[in-house]
Amino acid sequence: MSSYGVLIKLVLDSLEQLSETAEAGVAAVPGETWVLLGLIGVMVVVRALSLYGMTILNNTGVQRAIVDVQDDQFESLTAGDFERLSGDASGGFVSRFINDVNALRDAGLRLANNLTKGVLTVIGAIAAMLWIDWQLTLMLIAAYPIAFAPVIALGNRVRKRAKHAQTQVGEVTSLLSEGFQSARIVKAFGLEGYQQERARKGFRERARLFLKVLTDKAAVDPILEIAGGAAIVLVLAITAWRIASGGSSIPDFVAIVALIGIAAPELRALGTLNAVAQEGGGAADRVFDILDAEPRIADRPAASILSDVRGVIDFTDVHFHYPDGTEALSGLSFHADAGERIAIVGPSGAGKSTVFNLLLRLYDPSSGTVSVDGNDIRSVTGSSLRAATGLVAQDAALFDDTIRANIALGRIGASDDEIVAAARAANANEFILELPGGYDAPAGEMGRNLSGGQRQRIALARAILRGAPILLLDEATSALDASSEAKVQAALTEFSEGRTTLIIAHRLTTVRAADRILVMENGRVVEEGSHDQLMAANGGYARLVELQLS
Repeated sequence: MSSYGVLIKLVLDSLEQLSETAEAGVAAVPGETWVLLGLIGVMVVVRALSLYGMTILNNTGVQRAIVDVQDDQFESLTAGDFERLSGDASGGFVSRFINDVNALRDAGLRLANNLTKGVLTVIGAIAAMLWIDWQLTLMLIAAYPIAFAPVIALGNRVRKRAKHAQTQVGEVTSLLSEGFQSARIVKAFGLEGYQQERARKGFRERARLFLKVLTDKAAVDPILEIAGGAAIVLVLAITAWRIASGGSSIPDFVAIVALIGIAAPELRALGTLNAVAQEGGGAADRVFDILDAEPRIADRPAASILSDVRGVIDFTDVHFHYPDGTEALSGLSFHADAGERIAIVGPSGAGKSTVFNLLLRLYDPSSGTVSVDGNDIRSVTGSSLRAATGLVAQDAALFDDTIRANIALGRIGASDDEIVAAARAANANEFILELPGGYDAPAGEMGRNLSGGQRQRIALARAILRGAPILLLDEATSALDASSEAKVQAALTEFSEGRTTLIIAHRLTTVRAADRILVMENGRVVEEGSHDQLMAANGGYARLVELQLS
């Protein structure tokens, strides 16, 4: 592009000579003038094609990089600490995948498409200007950077505000997700106005923060406009003086102005790109907060594979505090033999679910040891430990896929016959066949197309298909009616034969069938024994039974 200025100067020189010859009566246009004009036309076509090719390549490269970033983010979150996922609002993570990545992509595209072109154009223009009139060019080079000091300062402010604005977008995303998922409660309690006001405040705060970013970015163009105008005035003043003193010429002046006209939009674009880059930098900071986080629950370098699992479980003087400081376990100790069926009961907050979280190594104990078959679970790989366990939780988590696919997640690659057998064992086959599409019916987001009891039976089928030697049941039949529970309990009794089974439950029908019952209070076992033994002891367990029966 900067070659245009040189060619324009040469054409003007040629035309000036043509003017002189015309006065002498010779009006033919020199052949070199036509050659120069032809070169300008060729350069226009070449530049246009180059810009198109560069844009396509840059867009493809940036888009692939963004996909890699999203892949790495998701991998970092899903393979990282459960504490991080459970401690932050899901909307904040969703915002980083969508809003932050979009800001990063937009910044990347603009930088890729405009930065190289802008820098090369400006450098070329300056080189051509130095060749035409180096003294005037040096004066301009010395003056122009003054305009960029406030632009850089604005860019730094944009980065901070953009990061704050993106954080607030995550809060709004969480608010919306929460509102939609709680639609039943909102309707039942007439909370429409309350939810609307919460959303309205979030939208207004989003607009306020976004306007601050836009206000800072809007100041860039006026600053560069003033700087560009000042540059033209300077060129005119200095060129007038130099022409008067014989140090320059009209063709030189026109060429310099043309080159300034070429470089000025690129300089303005570069100034704007600084603000765009800073906004993208704010989004990148949040993205790399995820990527750079080192998981605390990770396999040790020499971790072994847990194989041939019998299912012997030991908790030895285990203490545990959640990240907020809440003490969940305070010296918990118990032993489970291979194939033993143990029920864990106690009041809310006694630490029952924490037992499962530690056994799955979602957290590590603050002190003490959790072991399987005599192996400290911190010394084995997390994948082999979890492959040895099957979990059915009260909040049956289903994915937005078919019923078949949701059951098959218990053991990837299972045959259709195995999937159907697991469903039958969980008393789910009958209702599945009644669904439109049967096993190919969609479960919906979080299993929304199914009732609570149906979701739990699908989750049970998934655990049965897994066939793990350790089975963890966390209120696994709480959403079932009495008839379905009886059938499922019979199936579970058969399935758990020979498997170590830990059961968190409140229903007597579930608890009484256990080989042994552990009664927990304040993070430790205070009683243990069979149902009859504990009833005879007339302690905490007897009181729980009495409360349930009453």
